[in-house]
Amino acid sequence: MTWAVRFEDVSKRYRGVGGPMYPALRYDLAQFGRRLVGRGRRSEANPKGRMALEHVSFEVQQGESYALIGPNGAGKTTALKLLTRISYPTGGRVRVRGRVAALIEVGAGIHPELTGRENVWLYGRIMGMPRDEIKRRFDEIVDFAEIGEALDRPVKMYSSGMQLRLGFAVASHLDPDIFVIDEALAVGDAGFQAKCVERMMSLVREGRTLLFVSHNLTAVEAICRRGVFLLDGRVEALGETRGVLRNYLDWVDTRQQARIIREFQPRPSRFLKVERVRYFDVHGVERAAFRTGEAMEIRLTVHAEIPLLRPCFSIGISRGGPSTLIVCSMLADGQIPDQIDGRFEVSCHIPKLPLLPSVYQTWCSVVNSHAYGDLFDWQPVGAFRVSDGPAWHNGPALIGTWIDSPVYTDYRWQWRKAAPAEPDAEPAPAGAHAP
Repeated sequence: MTWAVRFEDVSKRYRGVGGPMYPALRYDLAQFGRRLVGRGRRSEANPKGRMALEHVSFEVQQGESYALIGPNGAGKTTALKLLTRISYPTGGRVRVRGRVAALIEVGAGIHPELTGRENVWLYGRIMGMPRDEIKRRFDEIVDFAEIGEALDRPVKMYSSGMQLRLGFAVASHLDPDIFVIDEALAVGDAGFQAKCVERMMSLVREGRTLLFVSHNLTAVEAICRRGVFLLDGRVEALGETRGVLRNYLDWVDTRQQARIIREFQPRPSRFLKVERVRYFDVHGVERAAFRTGEAMEIRLTVHAEIPLLRPCFSIGISRGGPSTLIVCSMLADGQIPDQIDGRFEVSCHIPKLPLLPSVYQTWCSVVNSHAYGDLFDWQPVGAFRVSDGPAWHNGPALIGTWIDSPVYTDYRWQWRKAAPAEPDAEPAPAGAHAP
């Protein structure tokens, strides 16, 4: 299979602050002279500017659906702009085979002063299509965009959603060899987003090449076969979509876990202070991430300011907020220490963690044995994450099971052919009553 898009050690540096937005030749010559002088004096160790992409290499095959994923500022849109020749690389080479149609932002390629009808013709001519072909596709484009009543109004009078409809309809129906789409679909309504996904999958089935950038990971998983995870302008992961998404979600969860630990420090009461929360596996090894179904021990190091008689500890596990998914409470099981004084360690063992991959907060409260009089308010004291689960090895959908529900339970499916339906019973005669 031959390639359609190839990035070969591509780097892109944007200008630093201080220069003009649109520099003239005189400015460029002056900068060139300063660089020569600086090189001779060794006064500038690093060139000015921000690296948006740094030594990025990947290859997209013809007829393949390919995803670019990553956080905001990772370099995804910059890569698409290099691909579509809106911008040019500072280093390396971007190679493209075929005609490219792109929708990088709402209204891209659409002239606001022209009507919707005129824009269809203009875009088609720019793409190099003959008039007969544009005429043949015209009604199909208008029907897909659903802007029939506004077709002869200037596009500047369209809403952002209508501009998106027109831009996507035109770009996807004028026979592109390579279709490039950025996060622009996020402004569309749910019905139109579904229609766009169907259209993109149809293009791939026809043998077109698709490059798709989106934070909608469910759509990415449904549409794209392979992808690349960009982070700070560099390639973090590359390959099959499931593996790339796993790497991205692990990165997201790790950052979320660190943020929770950094921002939510337990507030001490005048009776008790939680000094430390740690998580251990069945072998006694301290960890921050676990798998679904693994054993986990939550270990609290506390300091009692005064001797506390029969304090009842409760630990809750939450996905965010005080409502809990799991509660382990001494009020329920009665396993209450007679007294704690000074520095003390309290452990809770969970033999089989029934949670799917995500970041979870650990909450804690302490009351006296009669369940009133808070010794330590109900509040978050730590965080851990579940990074892997049994469903990911065989299931066809990673994202749906990752985000839809946090609780996991053992289950199995069965299916068998049903018995033939019995004929409907004869209706009872009028006036008859059931026995």
